[in-house]
Amino acid sequence: MRLAGTFRYDAPPETAYALFTDPDALTNAMIGLRSLQELEPDRWAAEMKVGLGNFAVRYRGTISVTERTPEGYRLLIAAETDGGSAEADVRLRFVPQDGGTRVEYDAKFAFAGAQRLIPALARGLVDFFMHGMKDYLEKSGRRRGPGGLAGR
Repeated sequence: MRLAGTFRYDAPPETAYALFTDPDALTNAMIGLRSLQELEPDRWAAEMKVGLGNFAVRYRGTISVTERTPEGYRLLIAAETDGGSAEADVRLRFVPQDGGTRVEYDAKFAFAGAQRLIPALARGLVDFFMHGMKDYLEKSGRRRGPGGLAGR
């Protein structure tokens, strides 16, 4: 399944870029992400617990940042559980817009195990993530410059 769209942030592109590669921000914004442990630069082992109602599944996998350019990068997520797997391949671009940043995303999702829930689940994950990053940005007080956020 593929989802594409945009989301606006009240911060310059350098700050938004740094935010989207900050492990603390990722942990805050990704639904069910319990832990990130750096394996190497731009690659983390991840543990996630995702649930709908009383049903929850624990995933283990990796999150990687690849193909970095000054304008954006590619985010790869691969996770497995006893009952299935999930993968996301997301291309992110950080475009200056009216003193802030328009984040453009183009994401491909693949889930094994819950076929009927895929469209709603994918949209919900993207919406949660984008709003979570915005909340983290606002709470961090780093809306007008890259200082203080980790980035490579």
